[in-house]
Amino acid sequence: MSKQLFVNGISACYNKKMVLKNVSVCVAAGELSCLCGPNGCGKSTLLSVLAGVQDETLSVLNGTGGPGIKEAVNPDKINALGLKKLPRKKAAQIVSFMQQSEYSTWDFSVRELVLQGRFCHTKNGFYTQADEQLADQALAELQISNLADKSVHSLSGGEFQKARIARAICQQSNFILLDEPAANLDFVYEPWLMKKLAVLAHEKGTGILVSIHDVNLAASYADNLILLPLLQQPICGKIKDILTKENLKLTYGMEFECQKVNYFQSSL
Repeated sequence: MSKQLFVNGISACYNKKMVLKNVSVCVAAGELSCLCGPNGCGKSTLLSVLAGVQDETLSVLNGTGGPGIKEAVNPDKINALGLKKLPRKKAAQIVSFMQQSEYSTWDFSVRELVLQGRFCHTKNGFYTQADEQLADQALAELQISNLADKSVHSLSGGEFQKARIARAICQQSNFILLDEPAANLDFVYEPWLMKKLAVLAHEKGTGILVSIHDVNLAASYADNLILLPLLQQPICGKIKDILTKENLKLTYGMEFECQKVNYFQSSL
């Protein structure tokens, strides 16, 4: 039965400054959704709330529910699983969340970093051979097996980003939330990554939500689009229904024109 990760009517403030107002969104299992909006509209905050992981300075008013999981067949049923009430290891088996930025204090190898994605599945914190095989598989899927033994402190920004994405995939959660995964990646790898995420969603039944600034890239690969205007209700739906000049103007506060351009795609 298809599931959805959701929040209903939540608002969020940092030191009494509101960043989200009465927001309701859901992420469907088996689909790739993209979250777009101007800087400061609350994309990162919304992802953290959906993941049930909030900064201590963030105050969240939960509205009528969430974050939680509900059955898509009965979307009005709100007595769903509450992520914040679960132990963190259990919640991490349901939702994997990659934050926008990260620094590793410890000098892990890339393989060790990716393997951390399996921690929520371990007993007493010990990794199995199967966990190690899944880490190597994630490295191969992201085409970074050559980095496996390198220190994370020796990586470029783009290489570290790929390792973090591999860790999120290795976690094998029901839902994956990625905050600007295309940041620091070259333009050849960006569309390849989006295609990889779409395939993962469709073939594995994973619900994936990606925050991204490139609306054109989102439109090329995502099933659904969430536009987040500042302090307004998100505009959510299928790409063909949501990506209009009117909705873009409401979201970004400026006029848009649709033009036919040459689109170059790598053969990775």
